Amino acid sequence: MLPQNLKLGPFKVDHHGMLSPATPDSFPRFGVRWRGRVLSSAMRQTNAEDAASGVLDLTIRIGRLPSTTNTSGAQREAALILAKTLPQLMPARWRWQLRADHSIFLDAQVLIALPVSAVGLVTELATFLLELDPYLQELDALGMAHIGVLH
Repeated sequence: MLPQNLKLGPFKVDHHGMLSPATPDSFPRFGVRWRGRVLSSAMRQTNAEDAASGVLDLTIRIGRLPSTTNTSGAQREAALILAKTLPQLMPARWRWQLRADHSIFLDAQVLIALPVSAVGLVTELATFLLELDPYLQELDALGMAHIGVLH
């Protein structure tokens, strides 16, 4: 059994090994690298009156539209078609955003119970990434992969 409320980075770990923010007003942010991209995650409480309700806010730069100078017209056209149709194929709870620099970002939220175990936290992240993976493969096949950075 762990000592009462051990501090581990941005987390407080209780004697059962459950994670919660080290300070209630400062929820942890962290990143995970997957297929050359960085998934940024922020844990937060969804309801001030209910300390057990939480959410993981997830953001990942999933790709970038190819430049006209670096790709063939056919490849760019295929990328544009995929960029238009892929959001319709993805789960409705995911939000797709094309930014001014032609980077494509995906935002999602995953509900979690707080405190959460390390296994529970990793399971939620892995489940999201495995669900996202087939879409990343399509983007990679068209040369739309883009290495992400933590933000």
